[in-house]
Amino acid sequence: LVQIVLILASVPFEKAQPSMSTQISVRPDGVGVLALNNAPVNSLATSLVLSFNDNFAALVADPKVKAIVLTGTGGFFCGGAEITEFSKLTRQGPDAFKDASPVDPLCAMMDSIDASPKTVVAAINGPALGGGLEVALACHYRVMSPKANVAFPEVKLGLLPGAEGTQRIPRIAPLEVALPMLLTGAPLKSDKALKGGVVDAVAVSDVVEEAANLALSRPPAPISKRPVPTANRFKALAGGLDAASVQASNQSKGMPAPEAIITCVRAACSGMSFQDGVKVEGKEFTKLLFSLESAALRHLFFAERMAGKVKGVKAAPMTPNKVGIVGAGLMGGGIAICFVQKGVPVVLKDAKQEWLDAGMKGISSIWTSQVKRGRLSQEQAKKYLGLIKPSLKYEDFHDCDIIIEAVPEIMPL
Repeated sequence: LVQIVLILASVPFEKAQPSMSTQISVRPDGVGVLALNNAPVNSLATSLVLSFNDNFAALVADPKVKAIVLTGTGGFFCGGAEITEFSKLTRQGPDAFKDASPVDPLCAMMDSIDASPKTVVAAINGPALGGGLEVALACHYRVMSPKANVAFPEVKLGLLPGAEGTQRIPRIAPLEVALPMLLTGAPLKSDKALKGGVVDAVAVSDVVEEAANLALSRPPAPISKRPVPTANRFKALAGGLDAASVQASNQSKGMPAPEAIITCVRAACSGMSFQDGVKVEGKEFTKLLFSLESAALRHLFFAERMAGKVKGVKAAPMTPNKVGIVGAGLMGGGIAICFVQKGVPVVLKDAKQEWLDAGMKGISSIWTSQVKRGRLSQEQAKKYLGLIKPSLKYEDFHDCDIIIEAVPEIMPL
């Protein structure tokens, strides 16, 4: 799910043709450059996909074009799917996608790149996230800027890479690289992406220039035609996917996306064809898109961003020097822990000494448990406790920047 923008190389271009969301140029050496151009992150909106299809087909058909480079504008390769468009899909209901994936247009875009008779190289000039990484994987080769990063963050929205990403990544990267990317959404920097086989080269100078040189020197090599490496298939059969499933379940209790991702990777490693694996991916993506969990995570995603854009609010955020909390119960203690672990001192007040003691005991037990498991040092736990001042007096709030009410509710009252 990506948008394509043109980044000009140091070599002058013969011509540039503006388009809605992509731009194309043909270099003097015969390399066509297609750039995703959908600010701010070159997301894969419908307009970009339509523009891409037209411009990519034009480059393939142009007899003067010997090879093709895909890149992005504005310091981004592609930030992935245009999430705002998902609501249009969910309004149609799951029955509308019984025989097709909701992101079939994106898969068709990837297939057109993959099937190009001319070598296609991704010049990853900036972050390639989600659908953006899928665009890069649809290319025959990938050259990455040393400052760029790649990631599959879909799992954080309760989804999976639905534009063939779950079928491509196991074909070029070891499962110990592919699975953490898919299951955690953690990004890979250029050095680790190169070592893990996700990209073919890290640029030393201009990424578009080096991608163009690679495109002219290599034949097409679509990932869809490559078999899953024997090592990955063996790891899958030997229980590697089962172990990953258990770990993901423990870390993301109640979330269906990790298990759906495992199902897709299992399909890729099972020996079935690439297109049959894509069908499995499409079915799993559809189920996740219409799940309550994904709907909630997408709502949270937009809510967090809207919270920073409240109309009329112009004040800059500040870090409190000290926080007061009224109520030392479960909620109050949890809030105290959050602030203290960020280095912010807390005044924790309650109405009775026994309630205050119980609250402090509960907080202390959490850090003691972390010390026993080796997740926290004894010194750090002691430092955390030293940042909490238990109190029975409201006067101790006199120098607090913010006071939070977290008094336990006594329902009979």
